[in-house]
Amino acid sequence: MSFTSVFLYPAVVWQLLAINVLVPTPAPPVEIDSLSIPEIRTAIFVQSVQQLLFNDSYHDANKICDRFIRQSQSDPAGYLFKAATLLGEMGDAEENLYLEEFRKLVDTVFELCETELNSADSQQAAVLYLWQGHAHVYKSLWESKFGSIVSAIRHGFNAKSSYHNGLKYDSALYDLYFGLGNYHYWKTSKAGFLKTIGIVSDDIDKGMTELKLAMDSARLFSEAAANAMIWIWLDRQQYDSAINLAQQMLANYPESRTILWPLAAASFKNNDYENALTFYAELTEHYSKEPGNFYNLIECCYYLYQCYEKLGRDIKKEEILQQVSQFRPEIPSKIKKRQRSKLNYLRRELNR
Repeated sequence: MSFTSVFLYPAVVWQLLAINVLVPTPAPPVEIDSLSIPEIRTAIFVQSVQQLLFNDSYHDANKICDRFIRQSQSDPAGYLFKAATLLGEMGDAEENLYLEEFRKLVDTVFELCETELNSADSQQAAVLYLWQGHAHVYKSLWESKFGSIVSAIRHGFNAKSSYHNGLKYDSALYDLYFGLGNYHYWKTSKAGFLKTIGIVSDDIDKGMTELKLAMDSARLFSEAAANAMIWIWLDRQQYDSAINLAQQMLANYPESRTILWPLAAASFKNNDYENALTFYAELTEHYSKEPGNFYNLIECCYYLYQCYEKLGRDIKKEEILQQVSQFRPEIPSKIKKRQRSKLNYLRRELNR
């Protein structure tokens, strides 16, 4: 669930990124007075897919994407959000499940955007650059997780260029600030020494301003920007702000794992171990039923154990250790390697 990309997001956000950065959460109904019939159809499609993805309903999202592609074969949005659906599922499973299909979908988005840009008016061009930018981000995230860091960085810069190009055609398309805000904040936040010596400019305030603008004024992606802010507050150690915003969103998506992950993390870091315990327990319940490659289940058990340790609940601590020892033989070797430190810690605790 962790990765490195040009966006340099914190650990435990792979699933969030697949949805939050790339597949924004549902926004309020689009104002349709100024939209054409095809634009209205696309907007409804985008919001429908986003809602399914935020509820972790990958199968249903795939079905909607396939139907939209059949009906609108020249619209890049169908291919874009199907790619996002596959990326979200791969992130949730921590597995590179759909390599060839994902690549073809993203390449199709690039091709269709380039073709459509030849005859697009200004407003249409801005939207095409928005889709193009998202497609580059998708590719950047996939490369950072499963491929080449160099390619990830290249696609990240291309995404920024696409968003800037979109603003040149329509400065009122505030959805573009959603992508730019994420880019500017995280590339600065995680730049470390490169920022100190001036190689990477300090754009943290700029990124937050852009995301707040998207929260207020984006046509489709206002909630997406709000969702992105949860992770920014977490990164800035402003845990109360992260928790409050996450709880607001969880009210709309009460079973969303995508929201539960940062809410659990913020509660834990805020020393609110009772609530952190509740959130990690919900996640553990899901991944116990669908463990996949066990990466996420290990993550949950580790933090559940930490919560029980802080709360002095020794019997519950023992239950977690026994659970891990039972599924340990089933963990793939590559996951054992990635989660070595947490598994070793839990094994030491079991053997004390």
